[in-house]
Amino acid sequence: MESTPFERLKRDFLKVQFEQWGTRASSIVAAVTTLLLLLLVYLFVDLMVYKGLVPKFAELSPARQREFVAEWSARPESDRNESIHRLTTNETMASRLAAGGELSPAPTVAEWELLWRSGIYLALKQRVGQAAADAYLPNAPTEPNAESPRLGILSLVARERNRWTGQFVGWIAGWNSWTWRPSSNGTPNLPYLTGLCILAFLLAALRGFVVAVQAYLAAAAKLDIVTRLRRAIYLHTYRLGSYSVRAVGTGEAEQLFTKQADAVGTGVHASLVSTYRYPLLVVGLLTLIMLVNFWLAVSFLMLAVLLWLIGGQLAAHFRQEGRRGNLQYESAVVLLVESLGLLRLVKCFQMERFNQNRVERQLAESNRAHWRKLRGQALSAPLLGSIALIAAVALLYLAGRSILGGESTVAGLAVMAVALALLGQPIAGWFDSRRKIQRGQEAADAIMEFLDRRGEAAEAADAEYLPALTTRLEFRHVTLKQPGSDKHLLENVSFAVPAGARVALVGHSLTEKRSLVCLIPRFMDPTSGEIRIEDKNIRWVTHESLRAQVALVMQDDLVFTDTVANNIGCGDPQYSLPQIIEAAKLAHAHQFIEKLSYGYETIIGEFGQSLRPGEQFRLALARALLRDPSILIIEEPAGTIDEDTLALLDDTLERAGHGRTIIFIANRLSTLRLVDRVFLLKNGYLEASGTHRDLWQNNEYYRRLQIVADATVEASAVKE
Repeated sequence: MESTPFERLKRDFLKVQFEQWGTRASSIVAAVTTLLLLLLVYLFVDLMVYKGLVPKFAELSPARQREFVAEWSARPESDRNESIHRLTTNETMASRLAAGGELSPAPTVAEWELLWRSGIYLALKQRVGQAAADAYLPNAPTEPNAESPRLGILSLVARERNRWTGQFVGWIAGWNSWTWRPSSNGTPNLPYLTGLCILAFLLAALRGFVVAVQAYLAAAAKLDIVTRLRRAIYLHTYRLGSYSVRAVGTGEAEQLFTKQADAVGTGVHASLVSTYRYPLLVVGLLTLIMLVNFWLAVSFLMLAVLLWLIGGQLAAHFRQEGRRGNLQYESAVVLLVESLGLLRLVKCFQMERFNQNRVERQLAESNRAHWRKLRGQALSAPLLGSIALIAAVALLYLAGRSILGGESTVAGLAVMAVALALLGQPIAGWFDSRRKIQRGQEAADAIMEFLDRRGEAAEAADAEYLPALTTRLEFRHVTLKQPGSDKHLLENVSFAVPAGARVALVGHSLTEKRSLVCLIPRFMDPTSGEIRIEDKNIRWVTHESLRAQVALVMQDDLVFTDTVANNIGCGDPQYSLPQIIEAAKLAHAHQFIEKLSYGYETIIGEFGQSLRPGEQFRLALARALLRDPSILIIEEPAGTIDEDTLALLDDTLERAGHGRTIIFIANRLSTLRLVDRVFLLKNGYLEASGTHRDLWQNNEYYRRLQIVADATVEASAVKE
């Protein structure tokens, strides 16, 4: 069967095997130690209630007495004879009592006690061993009504001798004599109590340790898969040309990189933690509850289901009512606030009576909504509390009947109560884990769909080296569809730019202009048509040689959080600091860089020292000029920018632009007047081309665009 995307991501990206198996192993150990701690609670409560004493025959319930009579009659005569002679020297009575069957005459109270102690002797010998039986009955015969010694766990073995608990506890006692031997100073049960506390301490410490280890290893596994996923998404984003262009669609990649990758990591964390731990705990606790008293456990579970079906749904209904009432109340309060703010309007148009009536209606509506909200909130919690109280009373009644009938012990019911209380945590944790895994599966679907996409601008195996532009750049019938849809960003665009020319792109859609210039360095490939540089189709040249000839200054990527030197040099070791400084001087950025706190080592960007838009633009221009490209693409700032920066920009381009082909995404009228040619895009088509003067005189759409652009600039200037 084909695995799900979530399982594929776990298989392909989760490489830390030790952390995976360590998390699973620690989950199992944590569940087992919890169950063992419950067993110690059972033994501790039993010791506190019975104090290590075996009850007398007269203290047994009638049902337990009849059970013992049947048990005694079924024992071999040799066993009965041995145990009776350990307790009495009266041969006649010993022979009669050891015979079994119907005793005639009927035994006295003292004789029944003697038989009872003989039976316990044989049970301890069978379940634990001869040493435990001898500790219960001293070597010398004793009186039948003599006080039994306090022997810790042997009391439980004797009382539960015919049940699974007696067999299991007897096996424990056979291997651990400290559970029933008195201490050297004669203090009853002290070694047993001390041992229980030491074991509980060790188990609690072990459980705390493995839970911490589990959390640590699960977190390490989550970190590993999230890191690998983000690295894969990052690398694949740059394989997919369309996703390298912010205007076209890196939003999806950003969501995958952040929220979706984290959701997968959280799902993996939940699956590692919950796969074994919660099911083991739930099964173990339910099994323990059933073993304590099967019918009592079944009765309680049926009662819990019934109460949930009735009371739980009622409580959910009232909670829903409270939420609906809260929404209505908030809407009503908004209207009341609006009425309160109509003071001038009311006075001006003498609307006092009308507005007073509106306020009264709104007050009535808000009161009804507020009452619905308060009623829902007030009834849901008490209803749940009442349901829980009813269930507790019913459980206490059933538990009381079970104890009075001799079917259960106080220790067993205490363990059942603790187990029931603990049962809620793994069930809630399991449901929470399922929700996290479900979100992780949904995120995995999106990530796998993204990673399975083929790159749009792959480099050919026999790609050629592209020299610097010396003749022309040409677009031939280029069409581009928007990724993920059938919308055309460009449609049959053809034009040529001579080497060394300065041209500008104008149009209403920024996405169209950005898409066109991003085709040149092959951030994406056209749907049809071709782009040629030096009469070479750029599909068949190497990425490295192509991008060495093309530099972009785009408004979305001016600076990033790092030092000024790294912002200009991009961490490339081939550029020395003197070269970086020369590029900064050429872009007129050196002067303000020297005034920063640490000069070229100053951290700038979103999480560093802030720079003005003009300063950011000059840094980006220095980055582009440092690479000495033959094609320079510049997106001019759309908003207002200080005149000094504009003058410096013009000076930079005048000095550095000689011999370069410069393509502007123009936003300034002065730029349009200076370029050699303007290309006008409209709805993806090349509407017109020519000088600024020609287009202004002959193209109405071009004139409207410039008028709107000038009005926008003036409005921005006024706002500033």
